[in-house]
Formats: sequence, C-alpha cells, structure tokens
Amino acid sequence: MQKAILSTAIFLFYLHFIYGQAIPIGLDGKFDDWSDNAASYTDTQNDGADYDLLSFKVANDSNFLFIRFAVNHEIQLNYGNNLYLEIDCDNNASTGYQINGIGAETGINLGTKTFYLNTSSGSSEITPYDIGFIALPTVTSDTFEIAIDRHATPGGNDLFTNNTIKICFYDSNSGGDYMPDYGSTFSYTFDNNPVEPYEYINFAKNNSSDIRLLTYNTLSDGLTDNARNESFKRIITAVNPDIITFNECWNTSQYEAENILDSWIPLTDTQWDCVKNDNGNITCSKFNITDYYDIDPTSINRVTANIIDLPDSYPRDFIVINSHFKCCDDDNTRQEQSDAIINFIRDIKNSGGALTMPYGTPFVISGDLNLVGLSQQLTTLLTGDIQNNYTYGEDIKPDWDNTDLSDIISFHTDMRVATTWTEEGNDYWPGRFDYTIASDIGATVSKTFTICTEEMSAERLSQYGLYADDTNTASDHLPKITDFVIEDAQNTEEIKNADILIYPNPASNKIFTVKSLNNEVIQKTDIFTISGKLIFSENPDACKSIINLCNMPSGIYFVKIKTEHQEFISKIVL
Repeated sequence: MQKAILSTAIFLFYLHFIYGQAIPIGLDGKFDDWSDNAASYTDTQNDGADYDLLSFKVANDSNFLFIRFAVNHEIQLNYGNNLYLEIDCDNNASTGYQINGIGAETGINLGTKTFYLNTSSGSSEITPYDIGFIALPTVTSDTFEIAIDRHATPGGNDLFTNNTIKICFYDSNSGGDYMPDYGSTFSYTFDNNPVEPYEYINFAKNNSSDIRLLTYNTLSDGLTDNARNESFKRIITAVNPDIITFNECWNTSQYEAENILDSWIPLTDTQWDCVKNDNGNITCSKFNITDYYDIDPTSINRVTANIIDLPDSYPRDFIVINSHFKCCDDDNTRQEQSDAIINFIRDIKNSGGALTMPYGTPFVISGDLNLVGLSQQLTTLLTGDIQNNYTYGEDIKPDWDNTDLSDIISFHTDMRVATTWTEEGNDYWPGRFDYTIASDIGATVSKTFTICTEEMSAERLSQYGLYADDTNTASDHLPKITDFVIEDAQNTEEIKNADILIYPNPASNKIFTVKSLNNEVIQKTDIFTISGKLIFSENPDACKSIINLCNMPSGIYFVKIKTEHQEFISKIVL
C-alpha cells in the first residue's frame, strides 16, 4: 500500500508549469476532439523497460480532469502492467505519497486496478467510482484517455484542493520509465473558463420511419426479475424501439419476452416477434423475423443472425446479428466469434452460400461484445482481418462497397461519455462493452445515444417517465440505441456515382463543395452529427454550394441533400 513518506534526500527538480485549457472532451477512446493546443509533455524516448512512456496531454472542463497518454506499444490498461498514475491534488510536495518530486494524494496502479487515497493519516484503498475515474478504450491500445471527477470527495473530503496540480506516470518494474523523466515535474493549472455546453440528446426519432435498434444486456434475466422489471419497463417504453437485441436472458423464453413487450408496447393488428436460438440472446422485433442463423462456431452458442422482414415501404430487409461474446480473459473464443461473423458476412455478399442477400441489404452487429482484451477482435469486426484463415476463409473488406464497417459511438444523453457498463463499488472502472457495428451501404445512422438515468435532471427524467435509479436498478449495462434511415442502396449508389459529388472527402480544411453533376437544383443541405444533432442547414437553390464546417471538431458527420427529384444521404469526414 502507498504511504505518506517524507523524503530525506534533496533533489533538484526541473519544473514544467502549464496553464490549462478547457476543452469539451467526449470520452470515447477515439481522441479526435483533443486540441493540438492542449497542455502536453513529451518524454525522453527509448528509456523504458517493458514499455516506453511517450507523451501525455492534459485538459479539463468544469466537471472533469482529462488526461491522454501514449506508450510505445499496445497494452491492456487494467491488467498485466505495473503502470502508476500519481496526482498531487493540492500542489504540495510535502503531503501525500512522495514520488518523483511530488506528493500524490491520489495514486492509481492501473494494471491491478488499485486506487489509493494518501492523506496525513496514511494510505487507504478506494474504488474508481470514488473519484469518478473512467478510462477508454477498454481494449488494448497504445493510447488512452482518462477522466477524473473534479468534484469527487473520497473519504468525505474534496479530492482537488488547489487549482494547480502535478501529474506523474511511472512503471514500477525494474528499470521502468518515468514520465516526466526522473528529476522533472509537470504542473497543470485548471482553466475555469466555460466550455461549450453539452446539448442533451432527446429520445425522439428524427424521422418516424427510422428503424430504432436497442441493444441491452439484462444482467441474468432482468426482464423477468420482479425486483427489476419495472425499471426495464420504464426504460424500454420510453425508448420505444423497433428491434431489440437482449443479452443474458439465460432462463427467459422468447414467449415470455413476447408477452412482456406486448404488454409494455402493444402493437396495432400484430404482436412482437421474438427469437431465442442460442443460450442467452433474444432478438425481438415489431416486424416479422423470417429466418435466423446460428453463426457462433463455439460451444457457448452466443451469436445468431436474424432476418427482419421490414414493411414494403422499405427498400430492403434488415439483418441483425445478435451477439454476446465470451467474457473476460477468453480472447481466443472472442476472436473465433469475430472471425465467424466476418465469414457469415462474406456469405451474404456472395452467391452460392447458405444465405445470399441483395446488394446493399443493411446489416448490423449488435450486443455485448465483451471487448476487454486484445484489440484484434474489434479490428476483425471492422476491417475483416480474419485471424484463422484456414477455418474462416480469406480476409475481406466487409461492407458492400468493400470498405470497413462503422463502429457507432453512442454518447450518453446527458454526458460526453460513451461507456455502456458500470457497477458501483467494482474495482473495474466503467467501460465500453456494448457495440453497434454496421454497414454504411443501405442504411445511415440518424441518431444514436446511451441512457444513464443517474446523470439526468429531475425535469428530463419526468419528461420520459423515468426514475433516477432506473438504469442502475435494471442492469450493470446501459441501454444503447441507434436509429437507422433505410435507403435504397442501388439508387444511393447511382446518385453517388452519377448525380451528386461531395469533395474533398475527407476534407482537411473542413470545407466541402457539393455539386450536382446533372444540373439539378440543390434545394436543401443539412448536416448532422452522429448523435443526430443538426449543425448546418441551408437552402442554396443552386447546382453548387460550399459547406464551411471550420468551427466544428474533427469527426464523422452525415449530410442530407435534397434536390428537385431525390434525396441523398452520405457520410463526410472532417
């Protein structure tokens, strides 16, 4: 355990003193909203043992301290390393744990998930939830971003008692690296200027015709647990999904799920259709599920593809792959499941297999993927990089246009964070376990969000008929929602290739040109964030227009263009 120790030696420390920068960081493990102007430190290279600490950046908003750091190769942050993060929260080297010229009130052994609070009376262990600690990504990476609650009160006292703090990383293994280098310290002063307020995401669909997909791990049959099903009822009723992928329905039958949903969200002239083909997944739909395929190659049987028969008003059916990957340290099984899904996607794209679908049939991988180990499993699902080619065939680019699939990030409705699992008191900090991975051809994301009722105001809870403890009571997983616009993929391809040109895409200067190649007048251009927020709209009444998004952060956006005779939706990248 860490102890408050006063060093008797005298060292001359070099001080790096940085004034803070307030930045609206969205914690998602993607890093694209970190400004180049964020406070930063670059470490001496090639001075580590097991790994070399490279650099870190620091920022804040009114609620959180943010730290982004990089190492020289992929590591699993919460296992198998002896990497420490130490924070001198009162900017007083004589208090707290003495390390590299600072006195750390908070110490974190990341690899063992051990959190220390160091006070004048000694050192005690706390949990990540005591200081609002979040770190992403949950899979292995060479870069991570961390959030710590500026208003945390572990042990009943304020964590941060000074506007200036000091930060130190170090590897406690023999010959391990220090960052800053040993003999140097890094000071950061919070920037208390306000950042752009987070615009809360409302639950309503952008378009009534959008197909709403909910994925929800019910934590050991929560739907039929009398102590929890009222919370599930309030949440699911408020969301009003069209399709649901439930996980951990071990002892819940598809008929029980149908009866529950028919009671909660009764349909006109029809009933909910639910399929349970495997050990714990139930796929439910307002539309008929015409067929299903077991595509899990392992004995645990947790991956089923479902064919959703959408009404005739939609140009295509919908394939939903309900997945609940093997948990914890079983990377091998998760990799097999990932390989098998890509092999199945190859089958639907090519004639002659068990199932062949028309070009552009939208498909989605949905569920608790338990991606808590090697990043290769996620890489396989997104890029088609199969690891066991002997069993599952050659690598493919999985989307219909032979590109990667999209990892759809869903921020909380009321906070800039994309975690989907949390369990108060657990030594694991919140993570992103539940995924929606989708084709970009045949469907476009209209809106996406995750619900955490504890973060919602009383007014917003009342608006949706929810209670503050609903998500915490229902499950340790949060409900993740994605709305899809189902497109005529063939017509979209024709428009993309013949009628509308958007260039350059990606745009390094964040300025796009939209041009009609057949001289149709562009009547309206709308730009949406991935969460469905409208950020740009104009009525150019011309065959060519300029879109200037210089004030928007880098990322993925969706553009909807209406001409005299058609509509066009596409993804643009800043």
